[in-house]
Amino acid sequence: MKELNKDNQIDRYVTGKLEDAELWEFQHEMENDPKLAEEVKLRAEIYRSLADTQKIKLRENLKALKKENKSGLRFLQSWKVRAIAASIAVLLLVGAGLTTSIFRTTDNQDLYAAYFNPESSLLSVRSGSASDNTSLNLGMLSYDQGQYDESIEIFKSIPDNIVARLYCGLAYMNVKNYEAAIDEFNHVLSHGDNLFTDQAEWNIGLSYLADNKIDEAKKTFASIAGEKGAYQQKASDLLKELKNRH
Repeated sequence: MKELNKDNQIDRYVTGKLEDAELWEFQHEMENDPKLAEEVKLRAEIYRSLADTQKIKLRENLKALKKENKSGLRFLQSWKVRAIAASIAVLLLVGAGLTTSIFRTTDNQDLYAAYFNPESSLLSVRSGSASDNTSLNLGMLSYDQGQYDESIEIFKSIPDNIVARLYCGLAYMNVKNYEAAIDEFNHVLSHGDNLFTDQAEWNIGLSYLADNKIDEAKKTFASIAGEKGAYQQKASDLLKELKNRH
């Protein structure tokens, strides 16, 4: 029964049906459980690739797959892990000097790619007016379809909506406009909504990292690592990796 409840919770998270408090708790749990985070990511990727009419059929297939082979999803996860391990092994064989050179030429993009989670924009929609809800839903739909420039235009039409500002920042990150992304996340922080503070601060740090502003990134991650937030452990791990490189 417990496993079924977790599966249902994953489904509710991916489809945006978790309430605010439960949503934050689930996100915090994912931060401390990589296997859960990977399964959520996989489920979201599958859902985003299908039309609404295909989602029900997918759920039925996933349930059937679990009955036939409970290790199905873990097999996919382990395959990814083996692929990453193989890549690391190749780098190690090349030699320490060349690896250092590789890290410098990529400007830490490998670290950024490993830690950046574009997130599905499937949060519960709560705003002050029906027009806000309509615009936010349209913006989220464009975001999930990878139409980031279009989603930015829509999100900017509702500047007082904190969820729109958060995902506007994520959209800017996806189009590599990191300065604009940081502006959006800083607005979220200034709003003082505790539900999104952790996400905003974490993505500010990643934006600095992607923009190769290493000192600013280190300061941001050090601040996060010193707090008891959802991204504390990730920030601590990433900070160590940055210190080893710079």
